[in-house]
Amino acid sequence: MKKYVIILFIISTSCEKDYLDVVPDNIATIDLAFNTRSTAENFLSTCYTYIPEHANVEQNFSLLAGDEIWYYAENDFYMNNETSFRLAKGMQNSASPYLNYWEGGRGAPHSLFNALRDCNIFLENLVEVPGLEEDERLKWIDEVKVLKAFYHFWLMQMYGPIPIIDQNIPVGASPEETNVKRESIDDVVSYLVQILDEVIEAENLPGLINYIYTDMGRITMPIAKALKAKILVLAASPIFNGNTDLSELTDNLGNKLVSQVNDPQKWVYARDALFEAIESAHLNGHQLYEFNQQIPIIGGINEEITRELSLRAAITEPFNTEIVWAFAPEWTGDLQMWCQPRWTADHSALFGYTKKSHAPTLNMAETFYTKNGVPIDEDITWDYGNRYDVIQTPVFDSNNENFHEFYIEDNYYTAKLHTYREPRFYSSIGFDGGKWFSLETENINFIPHLNAKAGAASGKQGFEIYSITGFFAKKLVHYENIISLQGSTIKGYSFPIIRLSDLYLMYSEALNETKAAPDAEVYEYIQRVRTRAGLDAGGDILNTWQMYSTNPSKPMTKDGMRKIIHQERMIELALEGHRYWDLKRWKLATEYFNKPIQGWNIFKSDVEGFYEVENIFYRNFSTKDYLWPISQNELLRNPNLIQNPGW
Repeated sequence: MKKYVIILFIISTSCEKDYLDVVPDNIATIDLAFNTRSTAENFLSTCYTYIPEHANVEQNFSLLAGDEIWYYAENDFYMNNETSFRLAKGMQNSASPYLNYWEGGRGAPHSLFNALRDCNIFLENLVEVPGLEEDERLKWIDEVKVLKAFYHFWLMQMYGPIPIIDQNIPVGASPEETNVKRESIDDVVSYLVQILDEVIEAENLPGLINYIYTDMGRITMPIAKALKAKILVLAASPIFNGNTDLSELTDNLGNKLVSQVNDPQKWVYARDALFEAIESAHLNGHQLYEFNQQIPIIGGINEEITRELSLRAAITEPFNTEIVWAFAPEWTGDLQMWCQPRWTADHSALFGYTKKSHAPTLNMAETFYTKNGVPIDEDITWDYGNRYDVIQTPVFDSNNENFHEFYIEDNYYTAKLHTYREPRFYSSIGFDGGKWFSLETENINFIPHLNAKAGAASGKQGFEIYSITGFFAKKLVHYENIISLQGSTIKGYSFPIIRLSDLYLMYSEALNETKAAPDAEVYEYIQRVRTRAGLDAGGDILNTWQMYSTNPSKPMTKDGMRKIIHQERMIELALEGHRYWDLKRWKLATEYFNKPIQGWNIFKSDVEGFYEVENIFYRNFSTKDYLWPISQNELLRNPNLIQNPGW
């Protein structure tokens, strides 16, 4: 390990030029890094270390910068969320940008151009390494090619048109050669597809990882194909496909960098790539996760809890069949502790484990469907207009006498909003009166519930940390966690980067965009996700809308189905960071991110006072916020770079 750290340090600091002058001067050091199989593998590991930690709210700002999650404060003794939270508050700037993955800094641990530099060094120098077999050498090369594509993709999501770093700038290059320029979205996508196709056609990557304790998180063929598909979906989406709002975005010669005319063929490319990615995933054993484990609990687990655990553990069960890519070294314990509410005296005593501050917004809670599988403002059986009214459970009717038995505490005063919702609501969101199953549950008939009112265990107590909205991110907490004075366990997991349900829903989206009207092929893959979630009796989304929606023909039209797919993604992938990117690529962020952030009145201890809707923050998301600013210092250094519009 010591040798690895020293080599990495030398490589990272040997060049005193700007980070885009990507060849270190100390060629001898580079040679040393590739003189044995062991040192070469250390350099391969270095190429992986630039992947942003997806469970870190700073590095993966999409967890916090949207409208899904809100915190009671910026940085304090308990947490580090400043830069991402300031993005959420609309405080981005071009003088010193937050989460500056272009240069590194302000929350970004690295410049991703440094990542591309090291990837290129690896590809240029992994030629003949003593002790390295040829098939392994070729596999390593293709792993790094995929990483190159991923780092370009991450930058493209943020900045739009970016420089293509195909190879490193030679030592001794002139200033003109080092001043790279931004390439068009179409050119960037073409380049990324090209290198990924090279990898796919070479067939050097494994279909799955065989050595889970050493190789989990390493690039596989399904990952390569899934990344290609996600790149093509982004390219086909409104943000980069015919976006006239970016008509002024040009290179240094005045060439437009984002196509101004919508090209439907881009959705065809995305559709075909998604089909190949899904087929590759299936071929290598990936499938939607279904919980089938035994739990030592009085009464055993029933159908409702089994479904809840299927939905929760699809995220938290390490490297389950649904996860196409998760980065192995990642630690999720901190995120889980920020999500964990309290309901026992032990929880309150062990406040370091129960920080309960990673709070879903009321906006997010209202996104989930009713139990009938349609939006809450469409369901003809659901009282949308009075959703904030307080009721006492159980709520009896002829068809749903025991519906809330395992979801909400009996004889508890709660909001109508919390009642008769779909299983994903109860598996994703913790709320006042809501039950929270974990291994701390001793009896299936006595599942603990939350009390989020002021002064209560789950609520605000004095000056301690608290949920600013009255909601809790249940989905991100492993059910095996135990918080006890007799001994606490936080079961870590690797936060998913790509999972199969994400691919399914993108495929439905791409199919819908390539057809004049939706058909059985469009419905098939969204149906798989909804069926796992316990929706659509008989597996028929059309029947669901016809029976329960005020807009029964919605799934029969292209625009209607587009809206259904959008909401399905926001529900299925809730709290995982996808919503932030999706709303931006759909050009819907100005609609959603300008709504006030809302929650319950967590400063009140009485029922009526607590269930007053509070406007917590008024946001200001403008068109310029779709793309990241390039820092003013970088623009001054490199005259070939053009700033993003509005900055």
